[in-house]
Amino acid sequence: MLADRPLRIEVLVNSPGPHDQVRIRDPFNALQGLGVDCRIHERPFRFNSCIRPHSLVIWQRPLPESRQRQWEHLQWLRERGCLLLTEWDDHPTLFPKPIQGPLRAMALAPLELCHGLHTSTARLAEALRPLQPLALVLENSINDLPTMDLGKHNAQPLRLLVANQNRSREHLAISQALAKWAAAEPSLQLLVIGDRDLAQRLPTNQLVFHPTLPYCMYKALLATCQIALLPLEASEANACKTPIKLLECAAASVATVCGPELYNRWAPTGTSQLIEDINQVVPAAQALAANLAARRRQVERAYGWVSQQWPLRTQLPYRLWLYQKLWRHRLAIDARVVERLNCDPSLRPMNRWEFGCEAQG
Repeated sequence: MLADRPLRIEVLVNSPGPHDQVRIRDPFNALQGLGVDCRIHERPFRFNSCIRPHSLVIWQRPLPESRQRQWEHLQWLRERGCLLLTEWDDHPTLFPKPIQGPLRAMALAPLELCHGLHTSTARLAEALRPLQPLALVLENSINDLPTMDLGKHNAQPLRLLVANQNRSREHLAISQALAKWAAAEPSLQLLVIGDRDLAQRLPTNQLVFHPTLPYCMYKALLATCQIALLPLEASEANACKTPIKLLECAAASVATVCGPELYNRWAPTGTSQLIEDINQVVPAAQALAANLAARRRQVERAYGWVSQQWPLRTQLPYRLWLYQKLWRHRLAIDARVVERLNCDPSLRPMNRWEFGCEAQG
């Protein structure tokens, strides 16, 4: 029952940066605003000083030095009546190679040696099910929704944004066509975030390049653009991604060219220019740039869609209900972990006294 051990949440941010704003900062700060007993801790952190007994622990992208160490973390938390959820929002094969190596070496221990996953899409949860059968799927959403800005689409010069992370193959595929467009249209401004290789292939006099930006600066830059390119080649790993880039663009009144993977399953008709082949990205963007009326219609539809279906405030009650339900059933969830990982005699189910509950609820 919640009455005997009220829900309290400890969130561990393993890799602070712009990517944790949507997954961690915005939703858990919003829950704090609702009065939920929730604390956020940034690395470096010490378990014994920041994690309270009988807490729901949500650990963002953990990367311990070994499988044994992850096992010890799980055991330490269980002994204190805690549940451990690993927050994981991308397919493991899409992580940078310096991270993939250690993950493979420990057989993806952060995903397996925990009570469950805290993740962003049902497709990703399904892909990771062989490692971890329990997953809470909490889709990304938009926290701040500015006023729709159609006026900027009448302005010159046209500002086109490419701000996708870890998509070097897609960017390489469109780089030549993008450079040719810029050469033919000297007033076109190209804004690139993060991908230095792409930036080096584009005309320097039409280029604005930024390394990875803090989230607030990224959103401010996005607001100055009229079109964004979201190329994503077809693959199972890419299908597990979240459409957050599309949502951010829609909220910022930015028209988009998307695909061929992922976005066609999320974007309603008319909210984005969807393509079937990477080679269509730049021609589709050129057509969108030349047709102001079509671009404005797309922006209006996309803004209406994101404002109706994707605000964070509408997701918060469901999010809190999921956490409360998970916490009510913590004894049964821990027993499932023991059953699944029953390869060590030290891994035994916590009893009711240790978990601080009188009934499973």
